[in-house]
Amino acid sequence: MSIKEEAHQLVDQLPDDAVWDDLVKSLYKNKKITTGMTDIEVVQDELSDADVNTIFARLQSSSSTPDDMRNTKTYNPNNSVTASWVLVALAPLLFISILLAPVAYVLAIGGIALGLKAMSQHVEKAWYPVVVGVIELILFVALPVSGA
Repeated sequence: MSIKEEAHQLVDQLPDDAVWDDLVKSLYKNKKITTGMTDIEVVQDELSDADVNTIFARLQSSSSTPDDMRNTKTYNPNNSVTASWVLVALAPLLFISILLAPVAYVLAIGGIALGLKAMSQHVEKAWYPVVVGVIELILFVALPVSGA
């Protein structure tokens, strides 16, 4: 039997008011589709309607996005925010090296300045790198003083 004949036979067995989901469930039940099935479901001789509904529900839930997922397409920081994050992220790495500690101060201050610029442009979440930069500067000053 050819694939076209098998497909016609499956479609002919569906009720007249069938929807696409019914066709997909029929394909799963007849094991013409195995995507989303567990290994046990693939090797079973027959799948019940409950088994097919479980597979179908598992597939639908895996493709849906939870409501609390952050939509990253809506957050578009401008260049000032991105640059400020880069600067405040590099500052602690350079502070570890005694020779580059002055550069770390400059990076932290630059990150704060760019963050403030972005805040003046009313960019969403631009205050984050400003706070991180201020904390870094406080630590950069406090750590050498306490270690002396």
